[in-house]
Amino acid sequence: MSKYKNLIVKPFDWKDRDLDFHSMGQLAELGPLISFLNREMVEGADLNIFVHHIEVKGGTGPDYVDVHTHDVSQAYVFPEPGLTFEVILGEETYTADSPATVFIPPGLKHNLKILKGKGIEVCILRKGWYG
Repeated sequence: MSKYKNLIVKPFDWKDRDLDFHSMGQLAELGPLISFLNREMVEGADLNIFVHHIEVKGGTGPDYVDVHTHDVSQAYVFPEPGLTFEVILGEETYTADSPATVFIPPGLKHNLKILKGKGIEVCILRKGWYG
């Protein structure tokens, strides 16, 4: 009866780990980054899912991520109202308010910056590890 029990996992705070292309100190200023799924948690997982609980306290949020690319697709999901963010896609920059989703095809240069507000960002990367 426990053949698939290993597929049910508990999230953990990513705070003491590195994340490619990101300044973890500046990212942490916005709030906790919680890992919900990766190949370390479930062997063979081909998704990496983070939930970031965000609150910009005065001014604009920090620049915490470099412009970069991935060899797989990625999505940022902002499920509830409350955040304003800026996203670079290729050579273009957009500003949007949540709720919203940003889909990033493989190989597209991108960057994300939280400008203001409070809310949740869900990051889904079609790769089992993003560390």
